[in-house]
Amino acid sequence: MKKILIVSMLCIAGAASAQVNVTREELGSGTPGQLGNEVMLQVDKNVYFAPQYMPYFPTAATIYPRVMAVPCAKTATGMTCKGYNWLPEMGRGEYLMLTPAVVLEPTKVVEKVTVVTPGPTVFVEVPVKKKKE
Repeated sequence: MKKILIVSMLCIAGAASAQVNVTREELGSGTPGQLGNEVMLQVDKNVYFAPQYMPYFPTAATIYPRVMAVPCAKTATGMTCKGYNWLPEMGRGEYLMLTPAVVLEPTKVVEKVTVVTPGPTVFVEVPVKKKKE
């Protein structure tokens, strides 16, 4: 029994350390009317849920679940995802599940530039010829 308790506590601690956040939007992700980020709850492997704007008639069952990919960036505490806005053209949107799509930042290529600086000036004595020579 002690082993089961210890293993379950370790699993909970491991799951809590990597948070996935989504940015709140007015008619989309996150709690409506608030600013900042919303912590998403993990539903399945790589599928998350966050409170959202529900334009139709939500019920107790997830009748029309949809999975939407959102661009995310890795941070020190987990991932931060961009928010989304749901449009009527996209169909029913009561229950949206999100899957993070990690976007890597483009790496900057640094080119090596060689700068040539002039060396010291050396004066060389040149003999002057006489006019008659």
